[in-house]
Amino acid sequence: MTQNRTVPPATNRLSKQRRYRRLMVGSLLGGVGLSLALRVLDYPLAGEAVYWLGVLGFLAVWFGTSVTLFDERDRALERRASQLALLALAPVLVVGASAARVLPLVSDYAVPAAVWPALYAYVSVYVVFGVAYAWVRSGR
Repeated sequence: MTQNRTVPPATNRLSKQRRYRRLMVGSLLGGVGLSLALRVLDYPLAGEAVYWLGVLGFLAVWFGTSVTLFDERDRALERRASQLALLALAPVLVVGASAARVLPLVSDYAVPAAVWPALYAYVSVYVVFGVAYAWVRSGR
């Protein structure tokens, strides 16, 4: 008598999970790498098309498979890495913004105009994080 399985064996599932994750990352990295190469070779439009093909390949694998590609361990790693990244960038923002405001007042050095958009980008990351945190905390 044959037995119907609704859940594939763990080793088969893990093997599929690994294969699909490699395919996702390969698609994305291949798209980015080829895109950069095409831009250097002065084919910017083709480079952009290849970039988007890589992104679409990533999304096609992610949403096209029935295998769960990211488990609790992956989510815990992402959460920890996000916390570390935010903690590492916070001092850069605090010190960088303060230095950018004070340096023109106490010296002849003026911060290049290109620095301000970068600082506002840092601020926007923290604003988005705060909104996302409030959203998740509210249980929506």
